[in-house]
Amino acid sequence: MDTRLDTARQQDNDQAIETIQEANDLFRNPPTVAVYEKKLVLAFIIIPFAIAGALIRIGLQRLETYAGSPVFGLVYAQWLGCLIMGVVTLHKNNLFLFYHPLQVGLATGLCGSITTFSSWQYGIFGGFANIDGAAHTRGKNVLAGLSECLVTLAMAFSGYHLGHHIARLLEHIGLFSPLLRRFLDQQNVTVSTTNDKSVETDSSKDLSNRPVPKVVPCGFAASGLNRIDCLVIGFGALSWVGVVLAAVFSPDDQRELALTCVFAPVGALLRWYLSFFNGAIRKDIFVGTLAANTFGTLVLAVIYSVRFGVYLPPVSCSVLAALADGFCGNTDTARKN
Repeated sequence: MDTRLDTARQQDNDQAIETIQEANDLFRNPPTVAVYEKKLVLAFIIIPFAIAGALIRIGLQRLETYAGSPVFGLVYAQWLGCLIMGVVTLHKNNLFLFYHPLQVGLATGLCGSITTFSSWQYGIFGGFANIDGAAHTRGKNVLAGLSECLVTLAMAFSGYHLGHHIARLLEHIGLFSPLLRRFLDQQNVTVSTTNDKSVETDSSKDLSNRPVPKVVPCGFAASGLNRIDCLVIGFGALSWVGVVLAAVFSPDDQRELALTCVFAPVGALLRWYLSFFNGAIRKDIFVGTLAANTFGTLVLAVIYSVRFGVYLPPVSCSVLAALADGFCGNTDTARKN
């Protein structure tokens, strides 16, 4: 009797140890699902998000810029862009599994266009140089420049971490669970692990050990596009054509904003292309983002030098202002891509 009891206990212990080992293997080597990176779709989905991001940034800046405002208007755009980025970063895998281009559109297209690096540097320079000609001492100029720098950094970090908290709240209430269950049901196959094993995807089970997306590059080839991809490409092209027509037929007082929307996708796509070089030297050195921020700031400096240095007709001033807000504002960003 004692021998049977000891044998049963030993079997229970072995099963418990095996279960713990399997759970540990799943934690260290979670199952992966192939997600195909279709760069053609990514390029077109960035276009409408870049236009929306530029409009949000300009709208917030104009809304919060007035006489007697407690803080410079650009800080609200930086805060909002970093907040959305905090949510998108924490739910990156969920968005990849749901629809990979959507994650790129939100992160690179929307958040990267709401935030800006060159305009922030121009604000810091304006504070140090006192370009508005305010009647105060040079020491106050230093304080103004430091305030522009530190307040923006503090608001950006606070927005990013608040976005993380919001993302955890969304995870707690199970916002993405139905989407993930539907994705796994549509797969109808086993997902592979790094140990060349297979794990059955059962949507009725707990999703705590959810699969991790494994990105498979597909280049800019047009083959393999599904119906949703074609709709995204069509919508991206039509949105760019729409703002071009708006710039052509808009009245003079609205042409600058329309031209900003025309130039916005160019800057966002350039930043996205330069992000391919992130990690080329080291994984923790974002060469592409640094190049985008440097180039955008340099172009903005040239634009402001020309705009305020020589006399220009109103149309030329509108084009330069649109290049500053649309192209430069979307080329650089306050976040890494």
